[in-house]
Amino acid sequence: METIQSYLDNLINDHTLIERALVMFEKEIAKGEQMNPDIALSLITFLEDYGDECHNQKEEQFYFPLLLERGLPPMGPVAVMLEEHKSERNYLSEIKQMIAKFKINNTFNPQLTETTAEYVELTKNHIWKENDILYPMGKRILSTQDGVDLLHKFEEFTFSRFGQDGYMRYSDMIDAFEHQTGGKVNMLAGLQLDVITNMLDALPVELSFVDENDIVRFYTHQNKKKIFHRSLSVIGRTVQKCHPEKSVHMVNKILAEMKEGSRDKADFWINFDSMFVHISYYAVRDDKGNYQGCVEMVHDIKPYRDLEGEKRLL
Repeated sequence: METIQSYLDNLINDHTLIERALVMFEKEIAKGEQMNPDIALSLITFLEDYGDECHNQKEEQFYFPLLLERGLPPMGPVAVMLEEHKSERNYLSEIKQMIAKFKINNTFNPQLTETTAEYVELTKNHIWKENDILYPMGKRILSTQDGVDLLHKFEEFTFSRFGQDGYMRYSDMIDAFEHQTGGKVNMLAGLQLDVITNMLDALPVELSFVDENDIVRFYTHQNKKKIFHRSLSVIGRTVQKCHPEKSVHMVNKILAEMKEGSRDKADFWINFDSMFVHISYYAVRDDKGNYQGCVEMVHDIKPYRDLEGEKRLL
């Protein structure tokens, strides 16, 4: 986990964990008679213990009162969020009872599917409203010192409830459930391959991927003009054979350090023709930190260097 730098990071990181739990919970309930009640109840425990007793209470005890103190109207968005917190609790209580009954008599109540769908929809919308509306609104009216004080109170509160590593323990728990249930969201699964390819080609950057064995496996802009020419013949070859001999030692150094875990990024910039080209390399790792390969990104950043002022309208 990256170091939390602000009270908003703290709240939004909570939301990310909650959303991951919601995805797995919804999938488990959708199994109907095949549902594993122990997994479902464990996810409810997380949603109650961390989602409500930690995250929601940080908002209710510290964040919301400060927003009201700084000028938000009592019957405005804070009131709406408080009511939705109550609704979430009521839904979780009802759902937990239905799952407990299923565990005893092994008879699935179809109402459980409907109630879960209502709860998940409410909570997802709630998170969206906070992330995209309330939090930006609060950021405009809270001072820098307010933010520092809030973060301190959030950390103290979490420590008082769960100890020093409270967040990480719950984060590890969600990681474990995702591994156990296969519940991690794959957003690319809903896109056809040609859409993914066209999406990547639409970006003003050129990407290429080298696997853990230094073999070139992929590059974008296959049929478009590129800053540095690539041909299909490079696919399946080692990346060392795709660089001038004088730069191979640097390629080997970067890849070796990425494999051993001492480097995650390397970047360079050069004048090339009429462009100012930025070249960067990023280590690709799995959830456990194991090296899977390296992504290279090539980008002409001269247009950005020439920008001045602001552009806020189309």
